[in-house]
Amino acid sequence: MKETHTLFAKILVPVDGSKFSLHAVNLAGRLALYHNSSLLLMHVLDVAIVKQLQRLGNKSHDEVVVEMEKNARGFLKSMGLEIKGQHTPVAMTIKEGVPHEAILEEAERWQADLIVMGKLGKRGIGRILLGSVAERVIEFSKLPVMLATGNQP
Repeated sequence: MKETHTLFAKILVPVDGSKFSLHAVNLAGRLALYHNSSLLLMHVLDVAIVKQLQRLGNKSHDEVVVEMEKNARGFLKSMGLEIKGQHTPVAMTIKEGVPHEAILEEAERWQADLIVMGKLGKRGIGRILLGSVAERVIEFSKLPVMLATGNQP
């Protein structure tokens, strides 16, 4: 009889479409198999980026958000397919906000037991100026945070 582990029943996986988020999805998928967990893949539409795109593209807030959501749904679906074959329950959500705040709010709302995320993401020079999303999640999280570096076996 197979032993079941349920230390992490709910695993939140914030993703941004980068290879680092894909590493996080793969790691979370393996953890989910071991712990019989549910996964929630989450993407945050960064309010700062939405405002920049509005200004640069001379578009309304809603137009920018619709375009960003379309892109996010595409890579969320693609990342979800990475673990679909293992019969792990996977849900997906898109939120708008300050990334680390939205991640922590969703973790609390969903009652996650663990956050698994990529070490780096698509932040460019903003990472140097503002600090990475992962660093801020680690700093303010009340629950364990696991970083996927891409070096996992």
